[in-house]
Amino acid sequence: MTYQVSTFYALSPLTQEQIDQILERLRGWPPGEPSLNGMVLVAPDGVNATLAGSAETLTAIENWLAEQMPLSTIKRSQSPFAPFRRWKVVPRRETVTSGAIGQSGSPARHLSPQEWHEMLQRPDVLLLDVRNDYEIRLGTFRGAVDPQTSTFTQFADYVAKLEVPKDQPILTFCTGGIRCEKAAPYLKAQGFSEVYQLDGGILNYMEHYPNGRFEGECFVFDDRVSLDQNLQPSGRHRRCPECGQPGSEPCFYCEAGQS
Repeated sequence: MTYQVSTFYALSPLTQEQIDQILERLRGWPPGEPSLNGMVLVAPDGVNATLAGSAETLTAIENWLAEQMPLSTIKRSQSPFAPFRRWKVVPRRETVTSGAIGQSGSPARHLSPQEWHEMLQRPDVLLLDVRNDYEIRLGTFRGAVDPQTSTFTQFADYVAKLEVPKDQPILTFCTGGIRCEKAAPYLKAQGFSEVYQLDGGILNYMEHYPNGRFEGECFVFDDRVSLDQNLQPSGRHRRCPECGQPGSEPCFYCEAGQS
């Protein structure tokens, strides 16, 4: 049985009444076959979602949400098993916990995968991976800078120590784009004048450029753990039962903590 997987977000202010409406509607959504599973976070700043199930069910949910608010680029992939153990729709304070970054700065220009691929040929760009260190260990773009953060809330501290010219072009990327929606405007608010983000994130890039400039595998926040260049679960990584981090045996993080 093959599950279709849909990843997207929407950053649009929601009233409490709208939040309650979305929670009620999605929690009661008919499961379909294969059975709907996934995680939807609903917050005052929008929605952050990964859904798995039949193509018909996912399209229906996407269409309904698109009537409520503008959605980001929708990324589709597949899984031979249910990526989540159940269907969970929960309220949150933020779509992605961002700490001091908050909602600062004006939006950065989104680059399509084609534009991004061309920009990577330029020698003057700073390629910045805004994901966590355990994600970057599984794969990243060739030549990308690792901020060495274990949570996204530490990104502001990294930017405070970033010593590059304020006019240097900065290309930001993450898994699906939502963290860049916070990180790129924050960089602009700190005085960096030329900041871009990869539209749809790594997932969108690999859909258009498998085996391109992204090297390794892309970590995802579900039971697939990581996707290969064809957006298929690689099966090479699992989450450590002790610390929850992705990797192979023995666990790098547990061993590092014991050394």
